[in-house]
Amino acid sequence: MPTPRETFFEVMRFRCPGQTLKTLGGIWRSCFERWHGEGMPAALDSIPDLLRHFGLQPHTWCGPQAQVFTWPPFERTVLGETPETVTYRNEMGIVCTDFKHDAYKSMPHFERFPVQSPADWHEYRQRLRWSADRVGEPWRRQAAELRTSQNPVILALTRGASLYGALRDMMGVEALSLAFYDHPDMVAEMMDNQVELFLGLADALFAEYVPDAVCLWEDMAYRNGSLLSVAHVRELMVPRYRRMTARLRDWGVPFILLDSDGRIDELIPLWMEAGIDGVVPVERQCGMNPAEIRRRWPRLLMMGGIDKSALARGPAAIDAEMAMVRETIASGGFVPFFDHGLPHNVSWPDFVHFAERLKAL
Repeated sequence: MPTPRETFFEVMRFRCPGQTLKTLGGIWRSCFERWHGEGMPAALDSIPDLLRHFGLQPHTWCGPQAQVFTWPPFERTVLGETPETVTYRNEMGIVCTDFKHDAYKSMPHFERFPVQSPADWHEYRQRLRWSADRVGEPWRRQAAELRTSQNPVILALTRGASLYGALRDMMGVEALSLAFYDHPDMVAEMMDNQVELFLGLADALFAEYVPDAVCLWEDMAYRNGSLLSVAHVRELMVPRYRRMTARLRDWGVPFILLDSDGRIDELIPLWMEAGIDGVVPVERQCGMNPAEIRRRWPRLLMMGGIDKSALARGPAAIDAEMAMVRETIASGGFVPFFDHGLPHNVSWPDFVHFAERLKAL
């Protein structure tokens, strides 16, 4: 019987049409709290527990135990609080307000971003230079464990493998959008710095261990399309992506993925042109349908693509979603899981129905 890793390779190389890795995506902790009150066995308390219980297949999606962005990080500093909220500066220098309790159930409110001018960037970039002390013994220990895994390993470098998303976290969407016109030289310099940081990280990380896939990160689209014009993406990002993907190919990385929420169909051909093999998480509520994407781009790899809201609408909606999944896996190259973390509006009986349908694919 093939291992999950072997199955993953067969699927991603389009060698087993009609089959896929039957796995789960992220699930909110609050789901387990709810499900324990709805009949879920008390022994089930994690995603690995659920995988074993339903006879599904694991995968390992992880970040490296290394310093991939601000280094040294900003010290977390509390700037104010109320009985319900706390305002603080996070490790990236962003001033945020968050709930004190159950903060994971909502996004922080971003109050102020650290880079608003070329002078701010000149100071901030000192924390974004490549240095060998970013990667050390913690990664070597992690790499030794991953090297023996029978699961497919997808290494997500988040802001250390990002040309737009990292800049957005430095400036905020509005200020960054204006900077493409008001400070184009600064934006180009920021992207160049991101490339150099990525290349340094790639060489240090992959000298120890080469994962089965590397996931870049952008989150550069919203419900209706890209946050940046296609012209800007082609001019500023595609050439830099090519340097990044070429280095990954040099290290022998089998599959290169890119994580972006939102409606990304206008970006997909540019990413493919730049050497990116596939996309995650294929956000359904932004109009991204894996079956339609497969018809337009027959060799694009996809992971995700299951509308998490369908699980909250009951068995009929779940069955309709799984019909789409069956259509898409018929040609290969698709590993379905939730298009975001599964929230607690899904009941245990409906989750069981989904898991059984997934296993039966």
